[in-house]
Amino acid sequence: MQKKIAFLLQEHFYHYCQRTIGDTWEGHQLTYFCYTTLKEMQQLFLENKPYYDAFFVSGPLPLAALWEVDTPPYAIKDRIVSYLANTYRILLALLLKRQSYAPSRIGIDFLDENMPLIQVLEDDRLPELIEEHDRHFMGMTTEELDQQEVLLVADYRRRCREGKLDVVITNYNSVVQGLAGEAVECYYSYPSRNAIAQSLDQCVKKIQTETLRRNQSAVIRISPKYDLLFRQFTPNHGLELLSLKSSLVEYCRRHQIEPVLKDDLADVELYLTVEQLGNLTKQFTCCDLPLLLGEEVGFQGYVSLGSGEDLSAARSHAMQAQDYRTRLEQEVCIYLDEQETIHSLPISAGAAPAKTGISADHVSQVANRCHLSAETVYRVISAMKTERTDILTSEALIRNEGFSLRVANRVLSALTANGYAEIVGQRRIGNKGRPQNLHRIFLDH
Repeated sequence: MQKKIAFLLQEHFYHYCQRTIGDTWEGHQLTYFCYTTLKEMQQLFLENKPYYDAFFVSGPLPLAALWEVDTPPYAIKDRIVSYLANTYRILLALLLKRQSYAPSRIGIDFLDENMPLIQVLEDDRLPELIEEHDRHFMGMTTEELDQQEVLLVADYRRRCREGKLDVVITNYNSVVQGLAGEAVECYYSYPSRNAIAQSLDQCVKKIQTETLRRNQSAVIRISPKYDLLFRQFTPNHGLELLSLKSSLVEYCRRHQIEPVLKDDLADVELYLTVEQLGNLTKQFTCCDLPLLLGEEVGFQGYVSLGSGEDLSAARSHAMQAQDYRTRLEQEVCIYLDEQETIHSLPISAGAAPAKTGISADHVSQVANRCHLSAETVYRVISAMKTERTDILTSEALIRNEGFSLRVANRVLSALTANGYAEIVGQRRIGNKGRPQNLHRIFLDH
């Protein structure tokens, strides 16, 4: 089946891809869009997202910019140069064979000037360093991404003027332009046709996987707040349950979903597919069901969402999401997907942020900036609530949330490095061992 794939590229890369791969590949349609700024690229993406199966960009900065406006992500996005390590290996091999360049005088985007190039090549660390370089930009705004590019160009220019570089290999056209007047050779790392074809092949597989995913099972679990023991003796509980199910049937009818409902005398479950769940939640950005049920039948309780490879896994994830939701003091729906990743969905599209506590959007921002999961951020907040303080140690996370020492230290270090915490002192546990840092956490709770 033919796939529609869009390329969002600057003009120089567009001309290269047009010559190298053309408008079709293996029967799939390729369309090119040119942009000048990241803001312009974001707008092109949003305007064309409904009409294409996937989007390709040239590097980590435009990819990060797409993730900024496609959150939570539901369009397939990738960079053409997924096989960038091979391109760099080839260019470096050609340069080093000339024997006219010292390895220490070759500049590469993701290589610190104090990191020996020969050691990197001997240890085959190119793929690892490229991945770290890409990951660094995820979660940044377009303004921050533009600033990162300016800083990169400035750093190259400084090293050139200090006589530290003879040649630069880069994946940024701004570097090529910025070094035009410097006494240094500059190579842009255009991918080979084979590399582009490999990227496209991987992209088609991702599209097929996503199509299968949309047909996986999903469950919406509606759990009223009450004590089941007392509920059994309430004469009207059967009528109230029937009213709730009738409202759910009407909700499904309005969204053109054939309902499959099941109740266990207390909770009600709605069985559907991940694609249908995505449509009901505006592609996992919000959930209007609690508000609707509250208005129609006076519902008070939790709406939890789960998905999985089969119905059993989806139900299990929905129940885990419900358990997790009871630990939060804000009005959100929790969705546990098939990868066991936790998502916090605001109630209704226009719902105002909670007056107290931390918003779901802010949790996602913190998680992206710190390269943590949203669940981990919520668990830190949970520990703060339990301890009744915004000052935590790694021992507090271990005691309250079951983190290992290594994970607790990594989480606190990530929050501190990204400005969401600061070290305000030390505390020794007992008479032996090293003192633990006291971290003040800058997250509302």
